[in-house]
Amino acid sequence: MKRGVFLAVVVAGSVSAATAAASLTTSESAEVRGYVASETHADRLRALVARPDLTAAESAEAMSGALAGEALDDRRMAFLVDVVQGGPTPASRPVLALAVVRGLLARVEALYAQHPADLAQSRALDEVARAYALVAGEGSGADTGVPAGTRRDIANALREHFAHEAGVLHFDVAVALPVARLRAQAAVALLDALPGGPMRRVDAADALGLTGARRAALVETGVLVADATGNDARVAELRDLLGHFPGVPEGLEALFVGDAHATFRGNGVVLSTDDAPPGLMADASSPWAPEAAPPAVQAATFAVARGLAEAVVRRAIDHRPTLRVPVEHDGLEAVATAVAMLAVDPRRTLLVAGVRSLAHKNDMLAAVSDAVGALAAFPSAGARPADGLAIDVGRARIAHVSLESSGVASAFHFEGHQWRVDRDPAGGVTALRRDGASVTPAMFPGARVAATASDAWKGEGLVLARLAGTPQAAITAGPRVRLVGTTVRDAVSAPAPGDDVAVDADLHVDGGPAGVVLRALPGTSGFRGASVLVLPGSPAHAVVVVGDGAGTDLAASPVVDVPAAATFHVHAVVRGDRVEATVAGVPLSASLPKDLAHGDVALRAYPGVTLEASGWRVARP
Repeated sequence: MKRGVFLAVVVAGSVSAATAAASLTTSESAEVRGYVASETHADRLRALVARPDLTAAESAEAMSGALAGEALDDRRMAFLVDVVQGGPTPASRPVLALAVVRGLLARVEALYAQHPADLAQSRALDEVARAYALVAGEGSGADTGVPAGTRRDIANALREHFAHEAGVLHFDVAVALPVARLRAQAAVALLDALPGGPMRRVDAADALGLTGARRAALVETGVLVADATGNDARVAELRDLLGHFPGVPEGLEALFVGDAHATFRGNGVVLSTDDAPPGLMADASSPWAPEAAPPAVQAATFAVARGLAEAVVRRAIDHRPTLRVPVEHDGLEAVATAVAMLAVDPRRTLLVAGVRSLAHKNDMLAAVSDAVGALAAFPSAGARPADGLAIDVGRARIAHVSLESSGVASAFHFEGHQWRVDRDPAGGVTALRRDGASVTPAMFPGARVAATASDAWKGEGLVLARLAGTPQAAITAGPRVRLVGTTVRDAVSAPAPGDDVAVDADLHVDGGPAGVVLRALPGTSGFRGASVLVLPGSPAHAVVVVGDGAGTDLAASPVVDVPAAATFHVHAVVRGDRVEATVAGVPLSASLPKDLAHGDVALRAYPGVTLEASGWRVARP
């Protein structure tokens, strides 16, 4: 008898190798369905499903049939947890775990089939979320009742599930954000269930169906980038960010982009961040504005950097608890933003903090001091002894960091200069010094001159006049013209050398349409003229529009796609009644009405849009 009991236990614990000696009868299968439907008699259900004479496939088939038509509400999920975890013998746990996992995945596939077009708006989302959460728990290995062999079987079940539902679960498919959260949870469950070893990352990439930059990111960094977009356009930039961001949480296995409040069940760290629309960061959303132009970085990348930064600051406080007081005083959000800014562009960040300090606005300087202190909790592993306490941010190094007792930075070396943050006796930030001297505007040559409202602007050999609206403008070295629009009519003009002119300019556009106006004339409540407009985005767009002088623009050419870029070179020629132009090499042409035979050249920007024009050249064609 003892030998028979021992063999039964061995067979039950080795579901992958079991050979069927029998199968459930029709009446027994009906019993399984009845127990699942009524959520009763968990003990009897265990006895049927975990019978030692059944194969793993037969046990899974029984649970799949029982769950096929049953809603996965909270009560039923609690019943299934009891079925798996409440067994009287450890030997039954692996059998039950795999059977329930396969049954849940079968139910999820049935739900996907029922909602091919409206999954994101259906109640099925909640069912799928509950199913994936339980699957993740069973495959994670956190419970010692599920042995490694069963976890491999669960990983195989998930691998088959991803292959079967590639139209929803593969990351090269664009899905709604709620579905993307489910996809990410399923992927995390698969990652956790896979066995360790040198090929784990490759196996994971294969199982998830990853290709391109997303596959490379997982294989090389061990981090899965999950989102709703269905493309890899930003993954390479995010991968670079992860490689140059100090203090990224240890054990990070996935980065979900789209909802900072999303939570996932998994063994490792899954960090959720907000997203941003496609395209380069614009002035309207840039923390560097208005003192400096935004860096040439995708807005979505900075949103992720901001999410990473908050996790880094919280981790730094855990490492150095004294940081909590200054961070809470200056604001966790402000400090995390400063950390993200340093990670993306430290030079530009220090410039903005310095320029604001000159204006006696020291909030950002305080946040930068806190941020450097937080990052110093994770010093550079590659720093030389001569660097002292050093951190690598972006592709630069901040060295010789001196910390206050609170953990904030009081001084550091960056790009050949020593920077010191002055504080009052109470610890408040008062000023910034460079190499022992108070900072001056000359120390920040890249800073923008504030755009102002006026009727005329002069500088660097240029003379501009207000053409219409209430534009704000500035002229700086280069020359470079900066125009901030407040209404659709806002434009500044310069004299043309004749009716026919050729205009060249390099335009950096933030926030919406802006561009060059030809044959510009004041109108009744706006201006008349032909505008070559650039609309930033991914891709960007360009079009020629004709203004009627009353604030209305009508398209005079087709709208064309233009490759996304930080700066667009515009070449425009007006000759007679024709406009011929190129934007970043893409051609545009339009015919002009007879009342636009004369006029000046101008720059215009729509409301909330910032236009920076350099390389300005106006000549006869």
